[in-house]
Amino acid sequence: MEETLRLIAQNTARAYQQNQGLQPNQYSTFKDFLDIKPPIFKEVEEPLQDDEWLNTIEHKFHLLRVTELMKAEYASHQLQGPIGIWWTHYLSTLSTGANVTWEQFKTAFRGHHIPPGLMRMKAAEFMKLTQGTKTLSEYMHEFNNLSRYVPKFVNTEEKKIESFKRGLGTKLMKTMENYRCATYNEFVSDALTQENQNNLHAAAKGHK
Repeated sequence: MEETLRLIAQNTARAYQQNQGLQPNQYSTFKDFLDIKPPIFKEVEEPLQDDEWLNTIEHKFHLLRVTELMKAEYASHQLQGPIGIWWTHYLSTLSTGANVTWEQFKTAFRGHHIPPGLMRMKAAEFMKLTQGTKTLSEYMHEFNNLSRYVPKFVNTEEKKIESFKRGLGTKLMKTMENYRCATYNEFVSDALTQENQNNLHAAAKGHK
């Protein structure tokens, strides 16, 4: 009876795996990888687009069954143009037959495409950023883009609010300077509302 029950359990588990399309020790093929439409990477305008591409590829890998070596191999096939040439040169510096893990791939990729000097330039842009003649939405867009380069200034809600507040235009700063919010999104939402009220007031005054 025990042997019969064991066989039934094994057959049930096997049938479930077949229905799910998975077999023991079966790994996803390169075709499986291409079927989930991983983005091709050729060139960038912003250095952190490299990081965004890596994050997207990693999310894609969550849908597959692949080893760390397969990740590096599959991802490298999505590198084209100047970045593809860089990868070929990188491989030529390794010993013959060397295997590259996904962590090694990411370290080399970030080290080449997101150099410290460029990160410092972007950080300087962030520190100089002000609203000026931009609308609050335009200022927010630039702030969010540049804040990725200075995590130490935006790694808490309080720091992010203070950094955002620092660059506000004079009129909004007068209203929002002592404003207290629990989250950055809440602060921005209230600032957008205040900007709209200021614009309505200015329009009504101009009409009179």
